[in-house]
Amino acid sequence: MLTENQRLRGLVEGFSPSVSVECAQTPPSSWYTDPAIAELERTSVFRQHWLAVCCLDQLREPGSYVSGNLAGEPYVVLRDEEGGLRAFYNVCQHHGACIVEGSGKAKSLTCSYHGWIYGLDGDLSKAPQVGAIKDFHRSDFGLKPIMVRAWGPMVFLFLGDGEPPDLEAQLSPLAERLDEFGGDLIHRHRKVYNLDCNWKVFSDNYLDGGYHVDTIHPSLATELDTGGYKIETFDTFSIQSCPSSKTADGRLGNGALYAYVHPNLMLNRYGPILDVNIVIPQGHGRCKVIFDYLFEEGPEIDDAFVEDCIARSHQVQLEDV
Repeated sequence: MLTENQRLRGLVEGFSPSVSVECAQTPPSSWYTDPAIAELERTSVFRQHWLAVCCLDQLREPGSYVSGNLAGEPYVVLRDEEGGLRAFYNVCQHHGACIVEGSGKAKSLTCSYHGWIYGLDGDLSKAPQVGAIKDFHRSDFGLKPIMVRAWGPMVFLFLGDGEPPDLEAQLSPLAERLDEFGGDLIHRHRKVYNLDCNWKVFSDNYLDGGYHVDTIHPSLATELDTGGYKIETFDTFSIQSCPSSKTADGRLGNGALYAYVHPNLMLNRYGPILDVNIVIPQGHGRCKVIFDYLFEEGPEIDDAFVEDCIARSHQVQLEDV
């Protein structure tokens, strides 16, 4: 009888990444349905790469924060009092309670369980009623830091051990392509979808090269010249691009760029808009997808335009679901 490690190795080796696209098969169904594969991905994929968590514009002011959970690890990323970018495990060092939820702005981080208070630098500033405990030193109970980087419009975390990959070097060709669109971007909206599918199903749909656009997205199809669809692959990301059609209403500008950054970030740039998709596994059969919408500033970018763009994006998402 096979051991669990032998079984798992057999599942992983059931797909060869060296086969050419023309001869390749899809990955085994077990990669989407087996809880052991999901656990392997948590440690070997999501803890070994930089992971996008939010838009930099969401952390514009000191005290602003965004929290969440990645690869089973609760995090909070914030601006400290000096304007520096910091990230911590969102876990009180007393009894392990989650300290903050969602996003917002605060002068300090207060645990709702026993009221321990942490500064924006992660140091424990107050622990009520523990003064009588011998050898208690507040400096020993600060929040545990997480490596954090800003790249372009995004904030990334690295949850693994050791030296992380060089994020800037990996994504520099993508940065050049995004810079061609120009314009400062302002975060306007965040929307979350909870889906009954493996996270790779969502990713596969995104990466299928526009193959389903004509059949699944009839409205979007009228705005794109799919005959000019192009796919480029790089070491850790891919770019799909497509010019806009002659019948497009101008929202897409000259065309759209869809970038997929391994393992779970999608950047969709068109016209004056960047919408960001972050897919997060929630076990082997569920995932959460965070949509963040950023817009350039200008007199034509009013609330009605923003609401219309978000509504169109929502329709596309419903069609994909």
